Parts: sequence; structure tokens; C-alpha cells
Amino acid sequence: MHRITAYLDGRPYRLITPRPSNTTRFAVNHFHDHWHVVSDRAGALLFARLMWGLAHERCPNTLVVIDRRHLDPNPFDAEPSPPIVLFAGERTPFGGRAARDLRRLLPTLGRPDGTVYWRTHGLDAALADRDTWMRRHPEPMWDWERERRHKRKPEDTVREGLFVLPANADTLRREAVCIAGMEVSAGTPTAYEYLRRYRFQIFHDYRRRVSAARTARREIEALPLPPNRFAPWRYPDTDAPRLHIWDRGTEIRKDRMRGRRVHARPDLYHTRSINDIQRSGEAARERHYDAPSNT
Repeated sequence: MHRITAYLDGRPYRLITPRPSNTTRFAVNHFHDHWHVVSDRAGALLFARLMWGLAHERCPNTLVVIDRRHLDPNPFDAEPSPPIVLFAGERTPFGGRAARDLRRLLPTLGRPDGTVYWRTHGLDAALADRDTWMRRHPEPMWDWERERRHKRKPEDTVREGLFVLPANADTLRREAVCIAGMEVSAGTPTAYEYLRRYRFQIFHDYRRRVSAARTARREIEALPLPPNRFAPWRYPDTDAPRLHIWDRGTEIRKDRMRGRRVHARPDLYHTRSINDIQRSGEAARERHYDAPSNT
């Protein structure tokens, strides 16, 4: 891991980032008022080790940052993913000013100040007997009355354009074990875990989904009425351009899996606008309703 020293809100912070040579990728998606971190099996293992090591990190003001070098657009509609910031809330204050300073700094991060050997002693032992470890470290009782009075809104997770995931050490360890225990295969293409602030989801064909979504977004944005590039992140479920990106992306991915050639655009999308397509009632030749639900 790379270590970079940065001054945020007048205080020195240690930024821990994966090395550029690490090819693991992540994406962030928001749907149905719930945030999702999406990756593959390798991404789940890396994310779990980042969380486990952070739970045992003794240096205060330490942030684990996953920035654009390790982020993909989400594999559903290819919306850009915000940078991910992990930190232990007991030892690291991270308010709005610090988040704003970090957001401005991320595009211009220079050479690292050094290298950190990220150690995760104990995680492999916990995964070897996951059920026993979970029984020994039960999740604390959820205060439903407090949750009702202070219901967390999705905006609370996004701070100054950053996807912020604070947690105490116990929560970091427990979520790390949950994430690292997920498995996918050709027969079970997806798996997910519901966590306190978000859902972590992995796909067996994660990279293929990202590639298909990128292609679909380019095609739909080339129509006479492209999606609004400056729309807020909270899309309504009936947003027409987004639905067509989902459908077209699923179609492209399935054609590639069958070894078929993917044409630039099907007849449905050649010379017509989104409004024309909506009025006609037509859709992509294969409409898959599982795509919007992230499955």
C-alpha cells in the first residue's frame, strides 16, 4: 500500500491507497435509496483486508482511500463512481471541511511518501471457522427507536462527493469477515451482504458487466435526446435513458457471452429519440427486469 501525507482541515492525515499496479477494481451504485459497493471476488478479499487492517491501525488520522485509479463506472448504467473513504471513527475525525479538502486534493495526488505493509493477522483464522468467529463476536443490538428518530438518509453517506464509510473497530472486523466470506461461480454469479450503511455485492462476471454498461451508455447518449449529464445522483426508477442503458447493457453482455457479434446499435436506436421510443412502447429485444435490482 502507498502512504501519502496530506493536510486536511489544518490537520495532518495519513492516506493509505492501493498501489497503481493493483488491478482490482470497485464501483459504487445507488438504487432504491441504498448504496452498493460492487466488485468481484478479488475485490471482496482486498476490501475485507483493508477494513481488517484499519480496525487494528494504531496511528490516528488514518484514511483508506480508493480513488479513480481503482474505480469503474457502475456495471448497471455506467454512472461514475465516487471515491471511497474508510476510517475508524474512534481515532480519525473526518468532517465536512476535511472531506472538501480531500476531494480537491485527490485529482492531484503526487508521489507517495512511502510504503505501508498492510498486515491482516487474524483474518485468515477467522475465515477458517467463520461461524464460530461470528458467534464469539455478535452484532450489537440495533436501537430501532433511535433509528426511527434519526433515520439516516442516503445523503449522509456521501460527503462532498466522497463515499464515506466510518465505523468502529468491532464493526470493521465484523464486516470484513462478512465480505471476505462471499463466494461466486458460474453457477452462482452474484452474492451480496447487507451491512450497516451499504450493501457489498460481487459478480462472477463483474468486468464483463462494466464493459457492456460502458458500451450501452455511449450508444444511448448518442441518441437525439441523451441523458442529462448534470442530473442529481438520485434517479427515479422510471428514468427513460437509464432504463434503456440497463436493457441495452444486458443485451450486449448476453450477446458477448454467446459469442455473437455486437452491432453498433440495434434498429430500435438508430434514428429515433428517447421520447419517440417511449411513445411507441417498444423496448430492447430482450428486456431484463433483474438489471435495475442489481442482480
